[in-house]
Formats: sequence, structure tokens, C-alpha cells
Amino acid sequence: MGAAVALEMAASGGFAGPVVLLGVSLSPRDEPAFFRAIVGLGGVLGSLPAAVMARGASAMVRQIAVSAERQNELRNDFRKNVPQHVMPALREYVRWLYRYERPAERLCRAGVPTWIVHAEKGDGRLTVEERRVLMACPNARLVTIPGTVFFLPNQVPKQIADIIVEAVGS
Repeated sequence: MGAAVALEMAASGGFAGPVVLLGVSLSPRDEPAFFRAIVGLGGVLGSLPAAVMARGASAMVRQIAVSAERQNELRNDFRKNVPQHVMPALREYVRWLYRYERPAERLCRAGVPTWIVHAEKGDGRLTVEERRVLMACPNARLVTIPGTVFFLPNQVPKQIADIIVEAVGS
């Protein structure tokens, strides 16, 4: 969701950049149906879906190739999330995804130097049209991390650090 805020700032002209968007979704179609269903169920079940999602994310941490100590740190971070606070933020995020018809074009028109980083599978999906627009955009750099990656900064920290250094140096 932090990427949504950065994207909004860049696309609205409120930030000159450079900006690095990690695992960003630009439209509802980019988010998995499971995620959209969890958010939709929040309207009926309150914060319970957010609690289920946090448990699922915590369980996914076991699949990350980091030390057991780092896995414990990440699980503890997920436990700090308060479902009653997370659910409204998730609903607002999904509302934001529906806000603009062509977000990739909007981002390109803003002229802000932008790196869009996503995994081949896992975090940060893009539609075929969004990918086409971003690849043709002179101020955007689309970076695809090979393989399945759900926690970009934790699973591929050197690659993410290199991208940030490149963006800052531009």
C-alpha cells in the first residue's frame, strides 16, 4: 500500500522523483482474486479476513530463504498488525485501485523518473496493456525479478538495493 501512496504522489505531480515502486499493482486486475475477496469479505466479517490474511503472510515467511532469526523478525512484524486497523486500509487501497482507468498512462504522463519492480511470479502483477505502456514510457524502467518472490526487500535485498542506488544516482 505504501507503493500506492508513492504512485499517487508521482502521478499527481506532487513528487519529482525518482521513485522506486516495489511490487506495485496499478489496477484491481493486477491484484489476485483471493486478495480482492478477502477485502470484500471485510464488509461482512469485519476484521476477521485481515487476521486470516496476516496469518497466511506469516506462514509464507517460512518459504523465504533467509536465516531463522530473520524469519522470526518478519513473523513478529506481521503479528504487530492490528486487523481492525488493517481492514480499513485494505478497503481504501482497493478503492484507490479503481480510481483511475489508465494508471500506467497517468504515471507515464507525470514524467517522474520511476522504477517499477515486480516479481515474475508473486508480488506485483501488471496487465499486458500496463506492461506495454510502461515499457514504452521514456521515464519508466520496468524491472522484473525472476522466479516467485512475495517479499521483495527480504528475498532479493541486493537486487532491490542496486535498483534504489541506480534510481538515486539518476
